[in-house]
Amino acid sequence: MRLRLLIFCLVLVSALGAQSADTLYVLPSPQYMNPMYEAFSLNYLGVEAAGRGYTGTGLLGTAQGALLNPASMMVDSARVFTELNIKPPINAYGLIYQSRYSSPTPIGLFGLSFPIGQNLATAITYSIPKSLVLDDFSISINQGGDLVTRYPTYYLHQFSGSANFQVLDQLNLGISLHNQIHYLDDVIFLRTYDRLREYKYTLRVQPGILYHTEGRSIGVSMIMPTKLDWDLRYAQYDILLPLEASAGLSFTKDIYRFSSDFRYSQDSAIDDNYKDRYSVHLGAERRSGNKILRGGYFYKSNVWDGQVLLPENTIAHPDTSIFWDDVARTLPVEDNSQHFISIGLGYFFRDGSINLSALTAVASESKTTQLNLSLSLYLSSFKRKDFLKFE
Repeated sequence: MRLRLLIFCLVLVSALGAQSADTLYVLPSPQYMNPMYEAFSLNYLGVEAAGRGYTGTGLLGTAQGALLNPASMMVDSARVFTELNIKPPINAYGLIYQSRYSSPTPIGLFGLSFPIGQNLATAITYSIPKSLVLDDFSISINQGGDLVTRYPTYYLHQFSGSANFQVLDQLNLGISLHNQIHYLDDVIFLRTYDRLREYKYTLRVQPGILYHTEGRSIGVSMIMPTKLDWDLRYAQYDILLPLEASAGLSFTKDIYRFSSDFRYSQDSAIDDNYKDRYSVHLGAERRSGNKILRGGYFYKSNVWDGQVLLPENTIAHPDTSIFWDDVARTLPVEDNSQHFISIGLGYFFRDGSINLSALTAVASESKTTQLNLSLSLYLSSFKRKDFLKFE
C-alpha cells in the first residue's frame, strides 16, 4: 500500500513538473506583441482612471477617459490635455547577461477635446497604449572578446477620433476609431545579425454606451477584433488582435464616488495555448473643494507562462557561426497575473486641472510600477493676460 502511494506521489510530482515546463514552439505574433508581455508593456492611460484602480467604463469623466469608454466623455468646453507616464525598468530573466524591460518614452497621450452643440462631444487623441524595450539581448563573439548588442523594441502608436452623443437625458452613445501603428525594431531572430525595423497599420473600432441617473451610472464598451498579416522576412504572421470588452458601475454619495470595472480579452482566440484574460477593478474618490483624492485596487489574470522557443532564421543562408551555439533557444515567461494598488490626486484651478497618480503591482511576479502626471487647460484661457497666474 505504501509502495503504491509512493509511486502515485512520484507520478503526480512529475505531471506537475511537466505542466510548469510548458513550451510555446511557435509564436502567433512577433514576440513582444504577445499578450503575456502586457504585464509590463501595457500603459495605463488616463491619469484619473489610473488613480482609482483604473476604473472609468461606467462613469462620466474627461476626454482622457474616452480610451476606456467613448460614451463616458463629458466635454464642457474646448480643452487641450497632455499626460506623462513613467515606468521604472524591471529585470528580464533567462538571458546570459543581466537585462531589463524598459519604456523610455515618457509621453502617454496628448489630445484636444471640444463640444459641438449641446449634445455632441468630440476628441482627437494621440497615445501610446503599449511600449516595451529589452535592454539588451547580447551575443558574445570572438571568444568573448566582443558583444553584438541588440535592443528588441515594440511600440503601439495610436491616433484616435472619439465622439459621444447624448441621445437622451440619461443615455449616451459613443464611438472611437483607433488608428494604430505597430512598430517593431531589432526583432529577435536567431542565426542572423540582420536588424529588422517594420511598421504595420490597423484600425480598431470601439463603440460604447453609458446610462446614468442622479448618483448612479452603468457603462459597457468593447474593442472589436481585427486581423492583420505581417511579413518579417524570416517569419510570416497571421495576427489576430482579439475582442476586448469592459463593463463598469459607479455610485455617488455626497462627496464620495465609488466605481468598479470588469474587463475581458479573448486571448484564447490568438492561440489555443493562451487563456482568456480578465481583470477586476475597484476604485473610490473623495472630493473636497477643488481637490480630489483617489484610491483603488485591481487584479489581472495570467494568460500563459512557460518557455518561448525563439524564432530562427532558416532561409537565405542563415549564419551558422559557432557563436550562436551559446545562445539559449528559449526564454522563460513568468506567471503574468498581477495585483495592483493605486492612489491619485486631482487639483482644479481657474484655467484647468492637474492630476497625479501612481500604481504598483504587489504580490506579483512582474513588479510593474507606473507614475502619471497630466495637465488639462481650457483653450479660452490662453487669451487672458493673467494666464496661469495663481493668487
